[in-house]
Amino acid sequence: MKKKSVEKNKWWKKLPHTYVILFAMIVLSAILTWILPAGQFARETVEGLSKPVVVPGSYESLPQSGVGPWGIFKSIPVGMVGASSIIFLIMISSATFGIINHTGALESGMGVLLYKVDKAGISKTAVIWVVTFLFSALGIIVGPEIQIPFTIIGINIALGLGFDPIVGLGMIMGGGYAGWNFSPINASIVGTAHSITGLPVFSGMEYRFLTVFIATAIVATIVSLYAKRISKDPKKSLVYGMSTEGLGMSKDLSEYKLEGKHKLVLLVLVGIFAAIVYGSSKLGWYLDEMSAVFLIGGLVAGFVYGFNVDQIIDLFIKGVSSAASIALILGIARGIQVVLESGMIMDTIINTLSSPLQNTSPTIGAILMSIITAIVHFFIPSGSGLAVALMPVLSPLGTILNISQQTVVLAFQFGATIPNFIFPTVGATMAMLGIARVPLGRWMKIALKLTAAMFVMAWILIAVAVMIGY
Repeated sequence: MKKKSVEKNKWWKKLPHTYVILFAMIVLSAILTWILPAGQFARETVEGLSKPVVVPGSYESLPQSGVGPWGIFKSIPVGMVGASSIIFLIMISSATFGIINHTGALESGMGVLLYKVDKAGISKTAVIWVVTFLFSALGIIVGPEIQIPFTIIGINIALGLGFDPIVGLGMIMGGGYAGWNFSPINASIVGTAHSITGLPVFSGMEYRFLTVFIATAIVATIVSLYAKRISKDPKKSLVYGMSTEGLGMSKDLSEYKLEGKHKLVLLVLVGIFAAIVYGSSKLGWYLDEMSAVFLIGGLVAGFVYGFNVDQIIDLFIKGVSSAASIALILGIARGIQVVLESGMIMDTIINTLSSPLQNTSPTIGAILMSIITAIVHFFIPSGSGLAVALMPVLSPLGTILNISQQTVVLAFQFGATIPNFIFPTVGATMAMLGIARVPLGRWMKIALKLTAAMFVMAWILIAVAVMIGY
């Protein structure tokens, strides 16, 4: 009886619905617009950057601009408009995977592959490490938004191995974030920050590649340990008892076979993946182009399998409708930033947090830069938006504290990315959780471990960077 009572009292199982959490944050943000003084930095246009950057030392107070009930509710549709590109990517990619799933090709392909892995005696832990490093490598090149549609593949692999959706998220989201967060060629964060500080874009990449490797190994270790624990006792799963109907495998692995049409559909899927990697790395493609790739891929997959036009349209509509709840989550999450900007307190938060840095040692100062960046990142989920708002303030502070500009960028990069695992304002995180049907509260238990481990690693690397004059 005592054990059952403890289970019921676990905090992550008592958190309210994700919608409730996000809406409460919007309300709290609106309340802050009446409490915190309004203010704003002057901004100037810098050649080579698409957004105007903050002018250091230009902060000035403005008349209070509190957001009321009307502004709270208006922020949600405004937020959905602001997140429209990622919303459409999720809807169209969900429709494409709906068509591919209906052919049975993806499930059959996964079944055959997992059966061969099992017969070859390859350990499940090895599979977790390989998949995690694979998506980390992809994350170095492409952002997490582009990896969202492939969440379903990670879930299928995890369930096929006898694990739960959390393991699938750990491999895809965890691995993808490990690559993207610390990527030496992260254009929106590292590229923008380098441009603002005047450093050669993507310089100092050797140290960042080391960080990517360490971070990915940490993710794979934490996910593997969790997977082993639930293998021994399924009741220890963070999503124990939750339905996985429609996810994973529907029959024994030995029963799966790949038909000719299935191979053609999987070839289309590989083509989608290849087009995304090439387009984003060589042609500068982003969300709109990715949506177009998935749209074409879904149509081609349907036709090569033999579906007629009406069948493809029906499946497409079902796929889009299945992503509607995720779209609403993204709109609500973006609404937090909309409210703070409407109330003119975003710059007040930045100015207040950065002021205490001026009287610290180089190592402590650089670590505090990462923490301050992480706090502001909660309110500004966009990497490039965060860079143009914060780097012009951190850069001169680094000079005052005798911290190299490269280390300032490194500290900024850590703070601007590590919290992606836990922040509900990050659209990609909420989208992947929605696809996996994992509530934010259940995910938070392992996400906090990932985040804590990453920050410990980051602060050690920052201290070393200051020591060696990186």
